Amino acid sequence: MTAKKDQMTAEERLVATINLEPVDRVVCAPMIDQYAGQFAGIINKEFMWDWKKCMDSLDKVKEAYPIWDSNPFIMCERYAPLMKKVGLMRTAMPGVELPDNASFQMHEVEITTREDYDLLIKEGLLAYVGKFNQVAHGTNPEEQLAAIMEKGKLLLDENQRTQRRGQSSTWGILGGSAPDVLSMSRSLEKFFKDVIQIPDKVYEAMIVVTDGMIELLSAQADQTGIRRAFIGDSRSSAQWISLKKFEKLFMPVMKRLVNGLDQKGIIPILHLDSDWTKNLPYLLELPAKKFVVQLDGSTDIFKAKEILDGHCAIMGDMAAALLTVGSPSEVDAYAKKLFEVVGKGGGFIYSSGCCVPMNAKHENMKAFFDAVEKYGRYN
Repeated sequence: MTAKKDQMTAEERLVATINLEPVDRVVCAPMIDQYAGQFAGIINKEFMWDWKKCMDSLDKVKEAYPIWDSNPFIMCERYAPLMKKVGLMRTAMPGVELPDNASFQMHEVEITTREDYDLLIKEGLLAYVGKFNQVAHGTNPEEQLAAIMEKGKLLLDENQRTQRRGQSSTWGILGGSAPDVLSMSRSLEKFFKDVIQIPDKVYEAMIVVTDGMIELLSAQADQTGIRRAFIGDSRSSAQWISLKKFEKLFMPVMKRLVNGLDQKGIIPILHLDSDWTKNLPYLLELPAKKFVVQLDGSTDIFKAKEILDGHCAIMGDMAAALLTVGSPSEVDAYAKKLFEVVGKGGGFIYSSGCCVPMNAKHENMKAFFDAVEKYGRYN
């Protein structure tokens, strides 16, 4: 029996999947991240601080597993020399604060104050982020601008490398929801105190963040030519806040973001870390086939398929625990269930639950990729 071959390009397959149209096979789009360096045999200090070694490592994963056809890159946002200058949250890096082969860390800490909501509302998102970078990273406006310009160059380079590998860019630009932006800069604890104590001010601030994010992502999409955006939204689910408050404060902001991006011709991939199971019915209020839901294993992905089937594509959700402490047979069994249930009828992007862990077992990653050929073909 001869092996079946791909009949679509990586880009055609991804676009059709998002549009809930027939495809030859399931899109394979794990978030490889720091695992690539371990696969390539380099220490994480090299992976995080040396752009060429980082990119070469991803090339090696693709060479080993050609079935990996869509790259949800995030590495220009993870590049250590730039994360030490700009970016929402302080970081600890291998080779600096951490051992040479440790995973980098993001540290939850209050940087902006309650008073900074007024700065945000009066002067906009960029002024607010500039204040954050100055306090968190000690960088002045000129240093921040230089880092942002360098990040823009790496963004283009990364997308071009992805395409040269024959992959689609799952997203070509990166952004965040207003709750994520504000909670990561204020800290989770302080932000949710604000939500309870000054909800009107928080809502006003979230509108400013949302409108600023739409304009920023639109400009970046024009630059990259890729009109799909990663939207981190891990901090507004029912795991953190009541459905009543979600409905009043967060859902209108989510609608504003998705509809605003739709008007710019941009598809948001909603990166919904944390448990969104109770929030899933609300996602039916978003425009059909104009967004993707990406789940990390905390949300019941099978319930998501049941509720959102025919409305949007679903991306996920091989758990970090399976890839690190599970066996290849357990990875294979869960992949089979994902393909048979979530992949039924299309609209499924096969991925890791958030990032592939740095310490994933190589034999488990082989099982992850092998499952696509075994269970993921429609043709």
